[in-house]
Formats: sequence, C-alpha cells, structure tokens
Amino acid sequence: MVFGCAGSGKSTLARELASCAGLPLTERDALGELGSPHYREALRELARQPLWILDGAPYYEDDLIYAAADTLIFLDYPKRVVMWRVLRRTLLIELRRRPIGGHRPSGLAAWRDSQHPLRWAWKSHGARHHEGLAMISRPDLADAQILHFTHPAQARRWWLDRGLSGGS
Repeated sequence: MVFGCAGSGKSTLARELASCAGLPLTERDALGELGSPHYREALRELARQPLWILDGAPYYEDDLIYAAADTLIFLDYPKRVVMWRVLRRTLLIELRRRPIGGHRPSGLAAWRDSQHPLRWAWKSHGARHHEGLAMISRPDLADAQILHFTHPAQARRWWLDRGLSGGS
C-alpha cells in the first residue's frame, strides 16, 4: 500500500512498483465513492488476492487491508515539496490542456474550488501526516514492512538500491 498527501507522488510510485514487480495495481480513487458498498466490496476483493498494490489509504476498510498488506509505504514529504509538485502538475495540465492521471484541465477559475488539487493538498497535508504516523505505529502492523519516507530523495535512494529505474 502506498499512502501520502495529494501531490506526494503516491500514484507515480505505485504505478512504477506495479510495472516493475508485475503486480496488479488498484487505485483507490477508481473504486467509486468512499464508503459505498461497491467501494467496500472492491477493497474486500483486493484483500483476498495474494499479491497487489493499493494506491491510497483504504478508508472504511482499514483493518482488512492492513491485515493483508505486507508492505506499507508512507510518503510523508514537507508541505513545500508537496505544494510545489501539485502546482507544477496543475500548471502542466492547464498549459497543455491534457489530463495527467485523474486530474483534468479545469481553467484558472476552478482554483477557487475547495476541492481543487492545490487547495486540497494545502488543507489536507497535516491530516495525512498525522494519519500516516498513526498508521505506522499500529501494533497490528508489527509484521509488515513499513517504509516512511520524509523526502523524495529517500524514496529514490530506496528505489535505486533495489536496481529499479524511475522512483518518486
């Protein structure tokens, strides 16, 4: 499972891991509305699989997913790093008028929307940090490998030390 604030690079890292390891990738955002019956069933089905990568936190099915996960990667980058990444991605999307991942061009007026990626990253950064710290200190995860990266260079180093290319 790859977890972190919006803009931390969790989707990029999860995609690269899935590609290099040949594992199926599930993007939490693609499972539908958080907490819906379809969303919960998709996470239950994921937990029944022997090998998988989940991009995002498993809200509403935390215990089930954490019990099934053997590795948790927490991208806990400083707010300035996250905000720079979100701003850069948003500008690329707007200037090129092409989507990147689940983010679509929306025009500058949309930046005032509280759900815009820039605003969302700004206001959710602290909450994701505290959620991640709580997650990695859970006693039921004592047997899982937990990787807590506080800067992108740490994630890149870990990635390269394993002979992989790319890295978030």
